[in-house]
Amino acid sequence: MKFQTAFFMHYRGLFVGLTTIDIQYFVDEFPNRNTKVKTNAPDILVGGPATNAAVAFSYLNDGAHLATVVGENSFTSFIENDFRDTNIELFDITKSQKRNSIVASVITSKNGDRTIITHNPSDIHPEISVQKLFDEIQPQIILLDGFYPEFSIECAKLAKANSIPVVIDSGSWKPQYKELLRYTDIAICSADFFPPECSSHDDVFNFLASKGVSKSAISRGERSILFQEGQKRGEVKVKVTKVVDTLGAGDFLHGAFCYYFLERGDFKG
Repeated sequence: MKFQTAFFMHYRGLFVGLTTIDIQYFVDEFPNRNTKVKTNAPDILVGGPATNAAVAFSYLNDGAHLATVVGENSFTSFIENDFRDTNIELFDITKSQKRNSIVASVITSKNGDRTIITHNPSDIHPEISVQKLFDEIQPQIILLDGFYPEFSIECAKLAKANSIPVVIDSGSWKPQYKELLRYTDIAICSADFFPPECSSHDDVFNFLASKGVSKSAISRGERSILFQEGQKRGEVKVKVTKVVDTLGAGDFLHGAFCYYFLERGDFKG
């Protein structure tokens, strides 16, 4: 299974994790129980934390590498066409296997809030080794969203051994993070990310530092982003803007961060 590297990319960013099919409805208000709401036809989109981050990175970088699970199903061509349109070099680690897509039902209200109903992926049997993946891509940075734990942990281990920055999308606590954080350089967390026995953002920063994570940040929607770099803590103001849709906002932050971290070599900037 040959993977064609796109040499026009400025940087080689590797994103590892989940790809979903997002079926998104827009409504004026969230429906009450036992009601039926008529609205316009939904948007049917390719999404997922690592995938959205790869798209943001690709927009800035003229391309990105994505290792994910697509497999053979009714959405395969739809997903592959979307990746061609967004200049994503897809590496499907279960390419020849029949697998159901991960589907997310999304309801977005007119103020930008959204509710998502989805499910976790099942176990996988990768058709390619992590070493071969890295040999093909030779990544300069890697972002993992925590899904497909065994494969992701192997990616983090190999990246760490080769001094490749490892960035973790810490949207919510997952049990595999206990192992994954051992190989993490940078954790970008949502305000809802609380590891066991953590009840405040200070607790989160202390927890991450105790695991050897040298740089971490916590995004808080429209509020400033908190960060910790070594012993230094601070915050970065967020520009006020009109919110249309918050779906994937954190994912795009992660992808943009990876690009600018390579571009500027500066965590805070």
